[in-house]
Amino acid sequence: MREVFVMGAGVVGMTTAYALACRGHAVTVIDVGTAPAERGASFGNGAQLSYAFTDALASPSLVANLPKYLLGRDPAFRLIPTLSPEFWAWSLRFLANASKASFERNTIEVLKLAMESRRGFTNLSRKVDFDHRSTGKINLYSSPEALRNVEALTRLKNKYGAEQLILTPNEAIEREPALAGYGHAFVGALWSPFDEAGDSWLFCQNLHRLLQSDYGVKFRFDTEINSLKTRNGKLNAIVTNAGEFQCERAVMALGVWSAAIAKSSGIRLPIWPMQGYSLTVPATRMAPSSSITDTARKVVFCKIGDKLRIAGLADIGNRRAHFRPDRFQTLLETARRIFPEAGDYNAELNAWTGLRPMTPNSQPIVGASKVAGLFLNCGHGSLGWTLCMATAARLAAIIN
Repeated sequence: MREVFVMGAGVVGMTTAYALACRGHAVTVIDVGTAPAERGASFGNGAQLSYAFTDALASPSLVANLPKYLLGRDPAFRLIPTLSPEFWAWSLRFLANASKASFERNTIEVLKLAMESRRGFTNLSRKVDFDHRSTGKINLYSSPEALRNVEALTRLKNKYGAEQLILTPNEAIEREPALAGYGHAFVGALWSPFDEAGDSWLFCQNLHRLLQSDYGVKFRFDTEINSLKTRNGKLNAIVTNAGEFQCERAVMALGVWSAAIAKSSGIRLPIWPMQGYSLTVPATRMAPSSSITDTARKVVFCKIGDKLRIAGLADIGNRRAHFRPDRFQTLLETARRIFPEAGDYNAELNAWTGLRPMTPNSQPIVGASKVAGLFLNCGHGSLGWTLCMATAARLAAIIN
């Protein structure tokens, strides 16, 4: 039995621990929180398992809108340049991935991962409860140009098994009656029948219990990872506030914090944070049963249990997730206008903000590093919840 440490107890770290434990490894998970998914994007993400909507962030359309984003004229997307050389290096690589060919290639590579992940969630949902629902997903488009662009991309993705379907507004409302109460006009929609939903925080809590009871996985919570120690190009120890953990094999699954810790071992990871917000309110009978994404306003609506999770906004520039009341208010007001009767907005809003670990090509970093014994499973962007089962399985196979 080979010992492996997993750094991070979000959805990526927890599924990595599961994949390794299933293959007979002795696993120890280290995390700064007092429980799994206590911090980071795994706590308050959009809850959608978006297997078919894997569109890369870097794209020709994003480049065309850069002036608007830089000037703060788009309430959903903000790009705030910093003086950091790392930010500019990441930005240059990001722009290099914004061509049509790169956008399509990156989108399809992530789609392949997502389809693998779907099979993994289907299997694990028999063991772990997380309000998992096969809901399907509807993406709404407010302009003819946006709809034409998505039609072309849909034809490409359907060649790889996405089975997406373009709908007229009437067809979308027929499929999801709650759209009759949608607060804006839309010219068409994209239906993704395979997409699902689930509570990532609940998933991590119940997977934690399974890993302890059935697989003997050990957990070290309240333990902040400060750096890594190497010797002769090999991993030697994980340095924490609770002392050093001597180890020969470890997996980096620390989300946006992966770059800083990897740097201590001489590894530079092209990861930059993108801040998002969410709120969770009681769902009403007017809440959509399908997951809904308003693509123009970059807001998602997803029912989990008897709650409605609303998530959105994309702010790139700041390294740390300082909660900005004005940005959260933007999300809240946008949600009220989109679906005014879908949730009880007068109840406790359960406001959250977090950072998504973005790579320039929107593909996660999965595999061995240049430091022997140190493996990487990070950089999942806004699709960590969607992709985690696939990247965990791939990495476990590499470690084996």
